[in-house]
Amino acid sequence: MVDVNTVYSIGVVKDLTDDELYQKLYESWGITDRKIDVWGELNINDMGSWAGLRNAKTLQGNQRIEYPLSGSNELQSGVFLNPAMAKAFLGNDKKVMVACQLVLASPRQRVIKNNPFLLSVDENTVERLTDLTSVLSESERKNIVADSESTLIRSVVYQHEIKSLKDQIESETGALKQLLQTTKTKTHQEIQKLDESKELSQKKVTELEEALKQLNVENEQLSQEKERVSESIAESKAELEMVVEQYRKVEETMAKKIDKLTKFIEEKAVFLKTFEFIDEEDFDSFIVNSAKERDTAEMVSFGDVLGRDYGKAVSYIQSYLKEQDILYPRHIIENYLTLIRSNDLVILAGDSGSGKTNLVQSFAKAVGGVSKIIPVKPNWTSSEDLLGYYNPLEKKYLATPFLEALIEAQQNSEVPYFICLDEMNLARVEYYFADFLSKLEDRDNTPTIQLYSDDESAHVLSELKAVVSIISDAKAKYDQDGVVDFVKLMQDEAVNTEMKRAFGFSEKDSLIKYHGDIRRMLAGVLGTPSSITIPANVRIIGAINIDETTHYLSPKILDRTHIMKFKSPLLTDWNKIFEEIEGYDLDDVSKPLFMDVEALGQRASYPKFDRNNDFCQLFVELNEQFFDRLGVEFGMRTIRQGLNYLDLFSDVNDNTEQAINNFIIHKVLPKFTFDGNKLSGDTQKIDLIEKVLLDKLVEVVPSYESIAEEFSCVAALRSIIENAKANDGVVNYWA
Repeated sequence: MVDVNTVYSIGVVKDLTDDELYQKLYESWGITDRKIDVWGELNINDMGSWAGLRNAKTLQGNQRIEYPLSGSNELQSGVFLNPAMAKAFLGNDKKVMVACQLVLASPRQRVIKNNPFLLSVDENTVERLTDLTSVLSESERKNIVADSESTLIRSVVYQHEIKSLKDQIESETGALKQLLQTTKTKTHQEIQKLDESKELSQKKVTELEEALKQLNVENEQLSQEKERVSESIAESKAELEMVVEQYRKVEETMAKKIDKLTKFIEEKAVFLKTFEFIDEEDFDSFIVNSAKERDTAEMVSFGDVLGRDYGKAVSYIQSYLKEQDILYPRHIIENYLTLIRSNDLVILAGDSGSGKTNLVQSFAKAVGGVSKIIPVKPNWTSSEDLLGYYNPLEKKYLATPFLEALIEAQQNSEVPYFICLDEMNLARVEYYFADFLSKLEDRDNTPTIQLYSDDESAHVLSELKAVVSIISDAKAKYDQDGVVDFVKLMQDEAVNTEMKRAFGFSEKDSLIKYHGDIRRMLAGVLGTPSSITIPANVRIIGAINIDETTHYLSPKILDRTHIMKFKSPLLTDWNKIFEEIEGYDLDDVSKPLFMDVEALGQRASYPKFDRNNDFCQLFVELNEQFFDRLGVEFGMRTIRQGLNYLDLFSDVNDNTEQAINNFIIHKVLPKFTFDGNKLSGDTQKIDLIEKVLLDKLVEVVPSYESIAEEFSCVAALRSIIENAKANDGVVNYWA
């Protein structure tokens, strides 16, 4: 027997689904036909703001119902119906008796009323019970409502049921008629289709028979072709074996030649060392492979362990640095890794102590690379200060630490080198670095720097060759006396006289001094070649401060570089960094990450401009509407750099808004240095950026509030505007 008195607490039913809630109501009210059919009194309040059903009873059993909820008596106080719909049923009456269905109210209303069972009237089911209102007085209606066993009520209920049944029969009869007509039509159509299908099938059989004949012919042709291919493969295999054998012989021949050449070089190197023309270090460069080798056994493989996933690489690097007590937010590592992979010049800008050079050094360590910090001097005025120069008097190239770092990187081509020009703008960058930057622009070829004339090195080697020849003859002549090095040769009076005669020296000339000159010249040629290519394993980074002791970067430099600005690390949200790292769930991050040179980016042409590309369209629009009007110039190179950056950034983060935000910070805002009081058309430039451009950036990067303020283009532009207003309208990103 159904328990119609079951009552539930809010905690029991608050998380139930609608189906489960209906089931509870059915069980509580003894309903078996899976719908809540009721009758009752429909009325509307005097204000017309509320209408609903009061004194509801079930049509099935004529049972007075209440919500099965502890402490609730809301149902009999009224079940809501839209007042406008209620007025349509009431007409001029204040209340009428109606039959209807109840359904669960909207989830929002159930939450507001704190009643998961809250019901409302299904307005599509309301039916006015006119029999009651037409035959009974007010007092009789009240008595009927009070008397649940009234025959008249049963009559009304039965009448409602009979009408529903009649409607159902009429509906089903109409449906059957329609079904019969549809069936007859379909049967006729199916017969037609069968006739057509029969004809088509016969035609198809004929076509298939023809196709089978054709397939048999083609199969015969394929068999013949297979035989020809097999014969061709056999011939190719024989030719390949012949080529492999030839290659093996060539390889053996080359190995012998290389071995012979190695012995020849070793012999000459031993000779030069014996006669003190080269020192131990130069000798090792001839004989021993002095290139650094990376101990990959003590590193985590980017390919094998992380599957060359750059997003995972960022997580690992950030976690590794944290273990070294170095904390950087994830977005800084994402940005820096992307810029390193771009192979463009990267300039880190910020106050002293903001972590610029530390990022270079710690990142290099994290990926198993080498960092070189080269301090820039205020008196640098030309490329010679950066790369050194050739001294014709000493016949020797005087190298700089920067050039020595490039040469070291060239000798260790498998190791990533990160060369940082610290305090880069203590001198004017366009004076000493512009030529080098122009070389870096070449994306199609390996950039080569000519340090000095090839004729100079050729002259030194020619002179050395003559000296070696004379010494070799003298050594062969006097070797029987045990004279085997230059000093001993010079101590032998007969040899000394012979050497001076051969060199055309007088008695006053010193062969020892000449030997020292040759030694220095040879060391210069060996240590510094006449030209050097910028190695693929090198990334150039600049670090700058902006204060009264430094210079602003010229437009030429800004066009060719990415500016990554830093603020004080004390402003960093340390808790967020720890939360980021804890979310990675990495077990062991004690070892550096092994990333080969190719994984850190390859020099290649920028992507081509595509007018249908969303970013290209955006940047062209910004340029036309704002940048050009502000006197801030950008060329095609900038857009193509942007395409390259967005493509690389997608490997670490698929948030395109973040990538566009970063690019605006790197390439656009650093060029904002102009007088905001000047007019652009009828508008002051300061008004253009405050009232129009700012809103545009908010539109372009709608999620700007989720970006750290110091790396948000919207926050940066607001700061530029505030500073300009406080500085007589002078717009200056660097202020």
